[in-house]
Amino acid sequence: MRSVPSDCEVRIGIATGEVLVGSIGSEFMMSYTVMGDAVNLASRLENANKVYGSHSLASEAAIMAAGDAVESREVDRLVVVGQTHPETVFEIIGRAGELTEKQLVLQARYAAGLAAYRARHWDDARQAFQAALEAVPEDGPAKALLQRVENFQTDPPAADWDGAWRLDQK
Repeated sequence: MRSVPSDCEVRIGIATGEVLVGSIGSEFMMSYTVMGDAVNLASRLENANKVYGSHSLASEAAIMAAGDAVESREVDRLVVVGQTHPETVFEIIGRAGELTEKQLVLQARYAAGLAAYRARHWDDARQAFQAALEAVPEDGPAKALLQRVENFQTDPPAADWDGAWRLDQK
């Protein structure tokens, strides 16, 4: 008898926008597919979860469309492969009104760290991300940005840095 693992690691990317959906091709080779910038962004966000150690990343448009139904936090500003402008990216944390005390502390401390990070206040950012990890020790985004802050402390970004992170892989 084979055993099925109970834990399932899933990564999801969510983007909202216009897409083309339908059967595309010829009479000899037809496939039902979906195409468009929103599809590409969702795919890139799904993969960006690997960078952040997260499970569900969503575009700003998707979070705005969800309204008050979900609790989220801004994770970063990303320029994904194939794009030239930064996209504000959020992590879905849970349903509205259902966050634990630790999740609320994480949300606040991470936001403070992100603000300090963008302002190039590396010591303040490091302290805030460490405080976020005290609340939720396994938080992937806090770990990722803490590592990035430590790297920037030894090798600061260029003077024209806009605070956005550029992903170089799909």
